[in-house]
Order: sequence, then structure tokens, then C-alpha cells
Amino acid sequence: MVSVRTSLGECLGRRGPGCSELWGCQMRVRVAVACAAAAVSCVALGGGVASAGGTSHPTVTTVVSGLDNPRDLAFTSDGKLFVAEAGHGGATCLGAGPEGEQCAGFTSKISRVWIGQHKVQRVITKLFSIAAPDGSGATGVDGISAVGEHSIHGIITGAPQFLPPDAPADFLAVARNQIGRVVIGSTSGQRSFGAGVGARSFVWTSNHKNLVPGQFPDANPYGILAGRSTDWVVDAAANTINKVTGKRVQVVKFIPNPPASDAVPTCIDRGPDGALYVGELTGGGNGPGASVVWRYAPSTGQLTKWATGLTAVTGCGFAHDGRFYATEFSTAGLENAAPGTGAVVRVPPHSSKPVTVVSGLNFPGGFAAGWDGSLYVSNWSIAPTSQHLGAVVRIRM
Repeated sequence: MVSVRTSLGECLGRRGPGCSELWGCQMRVRVAVACAAAAVSCVALGGGVASAGGTSHPTVTTVVSGLDNPRDLAFTSDGKLFVAEAGHGGATCLGAGPEGEQCAGFTSKISRVWIGQHKVQRVITKLFSIAAPDGSGATGVDGISAVGEHSIHGIITGAPQFLPPDAPADFLAVARNQIGRVVIGSTSGQRSFGAGVGARSFVWTSNHKNLVPGQFPDANPYGILAGRSTDWVVDAAANTINKVTGKRVQVVKFIPNPPASDAVPTCIDRGPDGALYVGELTGGGNGPGASVVWRYAPSTGQLTKWATGLTAVTGCGFAHDGRFYATEFSTAGLENAAPGTGAVVRVPPHSSKPVTVVSGLNFPGGFAAGWDGSLYVSNWSIAPTSQHLGAVVRIRM
């Protein structure tokens, strides 16, 4: 069974009740050590996943399992699938908040998924990660995006302003070079660290405390859309869209607050029209149907609501037929999240009600569309590392 100790939206988006005072951007969801016999269906996908009735009958199969808190997914232009694994924190514990101890390390990674072989290959490793001591509620490299055949860009959680100065010196030396930064990697394993999005978000929110009173300053860069010269990053804590060119980070748009708390943007993709489309989780206190898909036009700076009626969006993107899809962490809303309540939905333009493609997923956290028309989703995106529940599933349409 699963207990949502604190709203995922509060912890992804800000320091809030139930979150560590130091690591407010951490997801605070606990998964029990044992999945009782009565709840076995919450682990086995085959019996628990339902497809939309009527016009289509998608099938869901597990591509690879045993992942370490899997999040975003990305295909290279030649069809290789990669997954961001947020990791399970590490041995350097940084203090206790209302939710207990937070421990950091370098267990996050970007991995290749070999479709059809049920194999995963860790490609870019030893990236910053922070979690509870049991590895649950981890964040690390949460968003990834591919450029061409050989380049993978990722975005790492947090900001250097969060690091306690009394932490071990060897840990700080590595963490300061990674936390909150874009990681630029190759499919063969090379890596470098680029712009400090998290540091910029922390400064920006310090200067705009009135936008989300009581929650700023904060930073949690979470989703990325990579380009050959420009990256776009959404920050789930600052609620911003950021343009990244080289080492320069420009905050181009603040995403307005929903009825309760804040927007908590988690994913970004470019549409066929060249505009950027952003999905939001929404902070605690927002019920089912409160999430919005926003359309941002870089040429004009205009931000508009493109679709409404979604719930707790954690991943999104366009398929090759031009249709927009989103993963919903739980259709019951964050406060009632439980295994089997996640879904993949299709979002028609200017709609107020998404179309369910597949339901019965377990805390899905990422999305990518394959060239064959299949959809790929990370499942069990949050869990203690000892459970080895993290998986990528394939939805054949």
C-alpha cells in the first residue's frame, strides 16, 4: 500500500508543510516495504491497467523494470530510447525536516532502454540525487531531451543555495558543480555541466516573493526541451519557463497560480506550430481537473491556456501524428494518490476534458512517443530503491 504523506505538488513546487525545510522540492511519497498479497495487482501491470473504451484498445507491456525512480523519457533521432533515473539519494545526510532526514549522493543517471531486449544500460552516471534514507521521494536528473542521434541534455534538481556549508567538503565540491544545472551528455557516456538554472531560479524568486507568497525563494528545475543552440527549462518551484543559451539563463515567463498553491510545471515540448507547450502538476489543495496545458509563443512572449481539465501532470509531449498526450500521476488528485490511479490521456486542442488512453498505472512520471505510434511511459516513478519497482511501459495504440 502507498501513503501520500504530503502533497507531491507542495514538495515538487516549494517548501511546504510536511517537507524538509532545506529540501522543500523533494517528493514526499512513501511506498511500504511490502506489497501485500491483496495488492499484488498494484505491481503487476497486466491485470491492473485498463484502456479507454469504445474506439480503441491499447495494450500495455513492460519494456524494462528494476529502474531507480524513473522520470522523463526521450528518443534520439535514430530511435534510441533513454530514461532519466532520479536515483535514491546517498550517504550524506543533510538534516531533518518535518518529513525526516534527507540524504544526498550521486546515484542519479541517464540510461538507455533497449526496446525488445528488456535491458537497460546506464550511460551517464554519478549525478546528484537527494531522497529519504530509504531512497523514496527522490529527485535528481528528472528531465531529459535528445538532440539528434548522439546528444542527451538533462536537468538536475535544486540550487547551490540549498547546500549546507557544513556538509563534507568532498561532497560539496562535486554537488556545487552539478546541482540545478543542465547536464550535457553523449550517448556514449561523456558529460559536462552547463547553465545553472537552479541558481538563477533561486535569485529570481528571491526578487519576486509576492508572486507565490510564503513559498519563495525556491528552485527545482524539472523539465527540459533541448535544442542545438537553445534549451528550454521549466522550474517546478519557481513556476517559470526559462530560456538557456550557453551559460546564460533568461526567465521568460511566470506561469500563473491555480486556485490553490502554485502551478508546478513539470514538462515541456514543442508543438507542430513551433510554440512551446507546458504541463503542470499543480500544488497541494487542487483537486482533480485543476491542471492546465499552457501554450507559450517565443516569438511574441504570449502565454495562453491551451487545454484544461487535467490532473497532476508529470509528463507530456506530442506524438508524431501531432496529437498531444500527458501522463497523470493520479486521476484522484495528489491528496488521494494511490497505486493504480495513474493514467495517460490525449489532450485535444482547446479542450476542457482529456480523453483517457490508458488508466490503472502506478505513479507515472514521464512520456515519450515512438516512431511506430507507440507511447512510452515511466511507471512507479517514486518508490524506495529496495523495491525495484521502477519501470518503462509501452502502450501500443
